[in-house]
Amino acid sequence: MKYYELITAKNVVAAATGAGAIYLLAKTLLAALRSPSFKSEPRDLARFSVEYHPAPCARATVPGELRRTLQSLKPNLDGSSKKAALHTITQCVFLKESEASTCTYDDIKLVASFLDDPEKVIKTEALNALRAFTNIWKFKIKIQEYIPKIIELVALNWDSNLHAAGLRLINGLQIPDCVYPMLKGLIPNFMEILLMADASAKVQVLKLLSTMAKKEDLLYDIMNCQVPPEFLSLFQPSLPGNLLYEMLVFVERLNEGRLTRQYQSIHRQYNNFSLHNILFGENSRLSDRLLALIIHPEEEVQIQACKVILSLRLNKEESNVISSLPFNADISSHSNEPAPCGLPFRPRITSSPVPNVIVDASSGGNQLVDSGSNFQPLQGTNDTSHSACPLQNAGQNFQAVTGNNVISHPVDTINSNPVLVDPAGAFLPIPTAFSNEDSEGSDNQ
Repeated sequence: MKYYELITAKNVVAAATGAGAIYLLAKTLLAALRSPSFKSEPRDLARFSVEYHPAPCARATVPGELRRTLQSLKPNLDGSSKKAALHTITQCVFLKESEASTCTYDDIKLVASFLDDPEKVIKTEALNALRAFTNIWKFKIKIQEYIPKIIELVALNWDSNLHAAGLRLINGLQIPDCVYPMLKGLIPNFMEILLMADASAKVQVLKLLSTMAKKEDLLYDIMNCQVPPEFLSLFQPSLPGNLLYEMLVFVERLNEGRLTRQYQSIHRQYNNFSLHNILFGENSRLSDRLLALIIHPEEEVQIQACKVILSLRLNKEESNVISSLPFNADISSHSNEPAPCGLPFRPRITSSPVPNVIVDASSGGNQLVDSGSNFQPLQGTNDTSHSACPLQNAGQNFQAVTGNNVISHPVDTINSNPVLVDPAGAFLPIPTAFSNEDSEGSDNQ
């Protein structure tokens, strides 16, 4: 293959994207090496965990406060008291994990009962408290029982804080398989949250949708969901970096899922304004949006954008090649068997029309015989020659086959003279047959 044949549109795009990804990765590593060493502070994790409550309550640091607050939490309290109590429980669990480990399942049930409170702010505080308890392993299985209730709260209540708290709790748990049919019917609700909620809720719903996209039973419903044309506005470079990153991960999951053999084995039809047509349709403007993200200030977004662009580009080139082939064309790869003697191709012998070539050793002549015509063994060459490969017993008599073994091999018929066919385009003539006397003379030399 000539060097200029390697210069194709796909190879150029792949090289440019790969070079850009390598540059961004090197830049990130260099920045990490030059940055000052990180010194952890004991209270940083707590402040991060209660990110919606930046002012920790002083009561949370008092020993035994968690147990006293749980005992004082009653359904008949007023709204502000219930909110303060649930808020204190959340901080106590984050700050004192050893004390929280002594809680019981009845305490989890008490906190979860406030998910039915009529006030949305109380529901949100209860969700935050349950999320704090998920840091303790023994409570995770118990809290998973409330996933259907949490999903219902998220889908049927329009409140950004409640959306973020509920979706963050769901993403931190293992979703049982029995819950996915419920999620399937609520895909339009999740798409509405993605379009209308604030940035924190959008990030959490994208994480949930990416998890759902891994399920083959839900992938088509996600791809066929109706979305407005302004859906691509979610790729604007001015949006927060964590939102853009999760959006790119979601698109990557959808693209990987639709290219699987199981998904493509079924002919699928999509609505005009489906998510599939907006992202992957012929008139999609997704590529323009992705190119704008390559120069995003955050390297994480740049690298993920390069990955998505490369995967979409390679898939498009593959589809163009396959669509240009005739119907029922054989696109299977060549055999993985290595070529003899280290040649870059496997020679194929083409000869005059004969039904079979027979190896006959009964006469002791060790000749290749067809019905009436004698074929002598091919003359070998040295390793530096490109005309043919040397046979193992070149220049020597072939070992006779004992018994009545006669092996028949079919031979392709193309022209009247035997030739070796090289895939690169060279036709290598086979030397004419020589007599046994010439062969013996060459051996003696």
